Amino acid sequence: MDLSVKWHQPKTLLNGDKQNLIYVADGLDDWYETPGVYMFARVFDNNVHPLYIGKAEDLGKRIWQHFKSNTRLMNGIKKATNGRKVLILGEFSPKPGQSTTKCIALIERALIDHALTEGHKLLNVQGTRTPSHKVSFSGYLGARHLTGKSLSFRAKG
Repeated sequence: MDLSVKWHQPKTLLNGDKQNLIYVADGLDDWYETPGVYMFARVFDNNVHPLYIGKAEDLGKRIWQHFKSNTRLMNGIKKATNGRKVLILGEFSPKPGQSTTKCIALIERALIDHALTEGHKLLNVQGTRTPSHKVSFSGYLGARHLTGKSLSFRAKG
């Protein structure tokens, strides 16, 4: 299956004291009724460190639900080590015949698996790490176009 997600520029998480919340973000009104995936993350330069990965058929509504009622998540983000705290939204564009619900669930699972394989601790899986292996590649450039310099994969249980 060929799935397509367009990542948008990070939205900085802002102090939500005026709304009696921990965090808020500007510009979420444009995301109502938009399906996709999202990450609460820390950013250092251009390096993104995911803290929480989720999916929603209505990204604007889901993110506001987190801000308003997921105190555990918002406190977890606040307590995360240094770095600019952001929200990164990924817009899903279904192709004819694709079920949005099923596709965004697949994409969310793939993102969580990838993040855990890379060694990130995610708040939505309470810091669980997935045993993984890393393979480094050198030599013939043609083959490295396929593999990159390295790849990580989950160890089978």
